[in-house]
Amino acid sequence: MQKEFAASIEKMNKTSVDAMKRLGEIQIRSVERLAEQQIAVTSAVLEQGVKQMRSLAGSKDVSAAVDSQASYLTALNAQVVENAKKTTDILATTKTELTDWVEEGVKAASETPLGKAVAAASNRKAA
Repeated sequence: MQKEFAASIEKMNKTSVDAMKRLGEIQIRSVERLAEQQIAVTSAVLEQGVKQMRSLAGSKDVSAAVDSQASYLTALNAQVVENAKKTTDILATTKTELTDWVEEGVKAASETPLGKAVAAASNRKAA
């Protein structure tokens, strides 16, 4: 009986450690994806800003400068929208991974002796 109890505790500990490792991996992947996305966007915005400043500096009249600025802002707006979509996709992927992680944890917990005992007790109370 004691060996079974010790084996059960050992299995629960291993399962807990594995679950926390997986959670950490999900978090790291999510942060890496978000950071890569933000670095790419920041680089692109800076490049476009420098190009726009050069364009404005070379403008000979106000209407050319206004047209250039309007074109720049249109492109910038499209980039902001695209960044929002990509960020939403990253967050949706992370949500899915976390949901799967929780569901696996609940399933694993319900299959332990303690989980089965809790379910049995819960069923007796409900009846």
